[in-house]
Amino acid sequence: MSLFSRIKNIIRSNINQSDNEPEIDINSYEDIYYQDSKIDENEEDKKYYKILELEYGADFNQIKKAYRRLLKKYHPDLYQTEPEKLKTAQKVTKQINEAYTYFERKFL
Repeated sequence: MSLFSRIKNIIRSNINQSDNEPEIDINSYEDIYYQDSKIDENEEDKKYYKILELEYGADFNQIKKAYRRLLKKYHPDLYQTEPEKLKTAQKVTKQINEAYTYFERKFL
């Protein structure tokens, strides 16, 4: 049972409404909540698409290709002799892996 279904049941059981009081429309609150969470999800999607250097809305095959291309470019093993670049490559690789994992969970 979703959180809003529970709230709906609690409100209905605890409030005795008179005839002239307007009824509370829980569905409108539910729509607002899900709309807000969808906005947050879209922002997260945009962030991860940007990390993978892709346009918003790319399919999973494009994501996989970009992931592999970027890992070849920024893999920490390529920068073993340069400590500064190695740290940067580790951070970038971590972000790339995080973005790929996010889309992998979303699409698969």
